[in-house]
Amino acid sequence: MASTAAQLSEVTRTVVPVDGGHDVILAQTYSVTPEELWNALTDPERLAVWFLRPTGELREGGRYELAEMGTTGTVQRCEKPSSVLLSWESMGSTSELELGVEAADEGSRFTLRHRNPAGEHWDRFGPAATGCGWDGAIFALAAHLEDRSADLKTGQFAGWETSAEAAEFTRDTAAAWAASDIAAGADPDAAREAAERTAAFYLGEESPEA
Repeated sequence: MASTAAQLSEVTRTVVPVDGGHDVILAQTYSVTPEELWNALTDPERLAVWFLRPTGELREGGRYELAEMGTTGTVQRCEKPSSVLLSWESMGSTSELELGVEAADEGSRFTLRHRNPAGEHWDRFGPAATGCGWDGAIFALAAHLEDRSADLKTGQFAGWETSAEAAEFTRDTAAAWAASDIAAGADPDAAREAAERTAAFYLGEESPEA
């Protein structure tokens, strides 16, 4: 089964400074075909199993909504079966999300790129604010791809978000994002403080305004 230890080592985490912001990039190789991975990423019924159910006009140029997390956006580009580009509109800000699928020797390679605008939020929380959330999501994706018949919400992941294992995973992924931030040129002390602040927020130990 997918495990937090495997996710920590098998996911590649990269921070890339770009004009007006930073790209937060996660990539992982799965032992499934590109077609199977594409289907898991784009079929609403399968998304509902490991992520959230999208609604709306799920086509290029259409508007979508993830009601459970208060996120909406536009499907800006869809090139089946290799890439999807979305606007990501959440909590009063707009960013850009791109999902990519390509064949790999071991099966298929998934790349998620989330472009974050520069500003106070980035300065305070760094890449972990985005990265930790997506780390949790693709952990569930890995479990789903290993056993498509599993009901993650009543099985392996039932109550997982409040478990000690989940808290450790959050702290570990936040630290991994700090390392990626430092590799991209961030001040080491500031990067580690931002990652610790992010982990504290995810674990309910600090409010975003604190």
